[in-house]
Amino acid sequence: MALLEALPDGFALLDADWRFTWVNDASARLAGSTREAMIGEVAWDVLPLRGTPVEAAWRTARAEHRETVVEVELPGDPPQQLEVRAWPDGDGLATSTVDVTARHRAHQQVERSARRSSLLTRSGAELGGAVGVQEASKRLAHLVVPAVADWCVVMEVEGDEQLARGVVSTAGWWHRDSRCLPLVGVLVRPSNPDDDARPVPRLDAAQLHEARALFGPLGQGRPVVIAHGAAALMSPSVADPEARAALAQLDPESVVIIPLRGRYGLVGLLACFTDRGRPAPDPEDIALLTDLARRGGLAIEAARLRDEQQRLGEALQRSLLTAPPQLPGCEVAVRYVPAAHSAHVGGDWYDAFAQDSQQVVLVIGDVVGHDSRAAADMGQVRGILRGLGVSGSPSPAQLLATVDTAMARLRLDTTATALVARLERDPARLRRGGGVLRWCSAGHLPPLVVEPGVSARLLPGRTGLLLGVEQLTGGTPRSDLEAELPPGTTLLLCTDGLVERRGTPLDAGLEQLRRALEDYRALPLPQLCDAVVRRLLPAHPEDDVALLAVRLRPA
Repeated sequence: MALLEALPDGFALLDADWRFTWVNDASARLAGSTREAMIGEVAWDVLPLRGTPVEAAWRTARAEHRETVVEVELPGDPPQQLEVRAWPDGDGLATSTVDVTARHRAHQQVERSARRSSLLTRSGAELGGAVGVQEASKRLAHLVVPAVADWCVVMEVEGDEQLARGVVSTAGWWHRDSRCLPLVGVLVRPSNPDDDARPVPRLDAAQLHEARALFGPLGQGRPVVIAHGAAALMSPSVADPEARAALAQLDPESVVIIPLRGRYGLVGLLACFTDRGRPAPDPEDIALLTDLARRGGLAIEAARLRDEQQRLGEALQRSLLTAPPQLPGCEVAVRYVPAAHSAHVGGDWYDAFAQDSQQVVLVIGDVVGHDSRAAADMGQVRGILRGLGVSGSPSPAQLLATVDTAMARLRLDTTATALVARLERDPARLRRGGGVLRWCSAGHLPPLVVEPGVSARLLPGRTGLLLGVEQLTGGTPRSDLEAELPPGTTLLLCTDGLVERRGTPLDAGLEQLRRALEDYRALPLPQLCDAVVRRLLPAHPEDDVALLAVRLRPA
């Protein structure tokens, strides 16, 4: 007994009537009592054990004649973890009580570190694969909730680095309880519902910073932590009454707001809320949120740069892919469909212009690539071809040969397929609505025509080399092909994205296009183009598509 008395762990003996017969000082201390108060008393009378896991374990040890082990938590600040063992001792019971708080905390720390490492590892793949600011923000919100917060809001910041005159836009949010998502939606909705210029609300940053004492550090790149009473402290900065009511219903107890920074400055804010009943974020939580915010800031900045690049590319392409011109004696319709996987810009283009009152030039082409570089190269090739095409009256073959030479001399480092067709009509043909089609192909698909009373067909003929390879070949001879087109003929030019499919021969794709043109020949020209695109293109096309359709009619 002297040895047990000296140990720091608690030991006690109970008789068959559950009375303590011996208790060491450590056991009494861990039980929050004294030896004198415990010895000779029934365990359930002097300790609050009834209905607890300890009572169940002790009774099991007696009834089944085996050792039992149970862990319990004693309330406190911090709480204490105890491991209570019991084993039969004659008709009674022997027990030991060991303080395992340190071991329990170490185990929790290991688990927490593992969860943190797993979350950070997952964040790289999640954020790195985001397309656009909205998606990056939503993915960041899903990483934070519920791992580190009960709900969060990701805001994009544009403008002033110090947040004094910047604009804050809610870009994404999430709540662990789906029933509360509508409340968060009310909190972050646009202050002006009629403003649909962007799909996210835009709020003056001054509203967010009315409480400068609370939010001032954000402009200096430091997080803001409100450990208690977050709803009451934030309410004055919410101007909209309905949004303020939503905040009151959400009733967050704490919030951590962390700047989202990219390589070039502040790009957003991450606001992480915890509800009542969940501990406020501790320093380790804030460190984890800061790490996630750093990764999220880089992802949002990269997405913003990609968005800007896409907007510039789209603006460039829109400036080049103009509306079809009104040409004498013919109706023109055009369509452009971007590839689903690209930045919605590429190298496909179409063009139509008059060389003179009797000749109309039609162009379809495809510069290699599916990005802003391809769009820029396409702009140069299209500009060269258009400029040369309206200065004089070169034939299609002459025009393509001259473009080849210009690309070589200007060191335009790209290649492209192109088909140039010229519709030639003297006054008599103009009156009737027919004409002669003269064309030349630089590695491009042949034209398709459907004439009144005749099945749709591909116009046969030679296909020359691509544009941009003259420096490799030393120049290639190009020659024109021609065909007489009667009044009412529909001519269709397209890029290969309309007919090429992996694992399918090109001839099969061209035959599908021919049948579609045959089936839809009676439709008005714009509807014909739409029907062809719907029939041949999958929901998410892998390549850009440009389509140019012309229908001959009397002038």
